[in-house]
Amino acid sequence: MPSLKDSLVNTSGYALLPAKPPVMAIIPANAAPSPNLRCPLPAFNSDPDTLRQFDDQSTGPKNRVWPLPQQTGSSITTVQTVSKVAVASSSSSSSSSSSTNLTAATATLMTGLLVSGAPFQSSLVMSESFQLLSIGVTVPCEVRLYGTSAAQATDVYRATGAPVPPEISQNIITCVTFDTFPYNFGWQNRCGSNQSSPQTTAIYVSVFNTVPSNETAATVTIQFLPLET
Repeated sequence: MPSLKDSLVNTSGYALLPAKPPVMAIIPANAAPSPNLRCPLPAFNSDPDTLRQFDDQSTGPKNRVWPLPQQTGSSITTVQTVSKVAVASSSSSSSSSSSTNLTAATATLMTGLLVSGAPFQSSLVMSESFQLLSIGVTVPCEVRLYGTSAAQATDVYRATGAPVPPEISQNIITCVTFDTFPYNFGWQNRCGSNQSSPQTTAIYVSVFNTVPSNETAATVTIQFLPLET
């Protein structure tokens, strides 16, 4: 490979020419900045790109970007406060609709001795569908709620503290592990329902002992908002 010195081209006889001035695009006299500029900043120069962002009162396409121009005309916004929910009731001969206030309710379950490795399984009368508000227990444990007894029986082999397998588990409403006092937990976005056929108001509960050295009974208190009656 030749050296750098041998690779240089002889520049004798060449002269440096001054750079040509940039071509300035001319904005039409009747043009004004378009309200739909693609950039909220004003154009710094007139080039072919910024020229297309000016409105020359033609029918050509225009770019719509943030911030959107203010809409003309008036509009009326109506805010409605709903304090009641419609509950449909039916019979063999006719059906009717009535209104009822949503009122929080409480369900309580008292377990037997929570033996390590043997969960306590039972059911609670709550509502056909509901929104969970809070749950509290008296001793460290893990509480699981189900929509069917079949889901309760299938989920019994899942270890305490293990997450619910995604996409392959159904009718597991919630699972809460209590290990720090006070043993209370509040929900913000958890709803549940009974999935039996025909639908009932029973919700299936399993309570697991998470402290093998403390085999004692527990009281589970669930506060919920019934959505059906």
